[in-house]
Order: sequence, then structure tokens, then C-alpha cells
Amino acid sequence: MKNKSGLESFGAATGQTPPPPALDNLGKVEISPEAIATVAANAVMEKGYGVVGIAAPRLKNGRAEMLPTPRSKDGILVRIENNEIIIDLFVIIQYGIRISEVAHNIMQNVKFEVESHLGMAVSQVNVNVQGLHKE
Repeated sequence: MKNKSGLESFGAATGQTPPPPALDNLGKVEISPEAIATVAANAVMEKGYGVVGIAAPRLKNGRAEMLPTPRSKDGILVRIENNEIIIDLFVIIQYGIRISEVAHNIMQNVKFEVESHLGMAVSQVNVNVQGLHKE
């Protein structure tokens, strides 16, 4: 149906819905590295068998410093290069558990969680074991 201006009208009068906007006009979504670090931290702590905690990237007096939960994302460094995410994790692992298996599980869990939550490709997850915890 054309109105007086010669343009088609949509809506209740015609029983039609307006066409969706063109995909190139929707805008841009940017995800901060801090948000990515939060998703990665949750993946490490919730699904990280053998992980005692997330550590600071630098040793303090030659020892690993375990970060409290509110600061856990400080132990995760995120870079975005060519629309791919590179994540460096610093963790403390339980003594007596095979380190390579724990690290491999962390890599898989973090990659899966970040990609499924954010829809961006994760090209690398680097696990740095800062220390071992013996109870």
C-alpha cells in the first residue's frame, strides 16, 4: 500500500512487518580483554580439576602468589590479534597430579568456554604453572 508520499507503508494497516535492517548497518560489538579474562577465570576455577588457584603473573620473593577470587582475572593476560584471542593463564596446581594433564584440561575448557560465550576464535591458551600446592 502506498501512502500520499509514494512510499510503501508497513504495519497494522497492511498486515506486514517492516523489513529487518541491513546487517552492515547494525553496528559493532567490542569485547574488552577484562571480560574475556573473567570468562576464562570462571572456566579455570569451575572446571579445572587439580587447579588450586590462579596466580599472579610475577613471582613474589621467588614464590607464587595465589590471587583471591575477586582479583583472579589479574592472573590472566588477554591479547586480541587478527580477530583471534590469545590467552596466557598463570595457575597453581595441586601437588601429585600430572601437570601436563591438568594444563591440557585447562586449555580445552578455557578455549571452549570463551568461544561458546563470546563467539570469537581462540587461537592459543598458554598455561603457565607458577607453583605446586601440597596440603
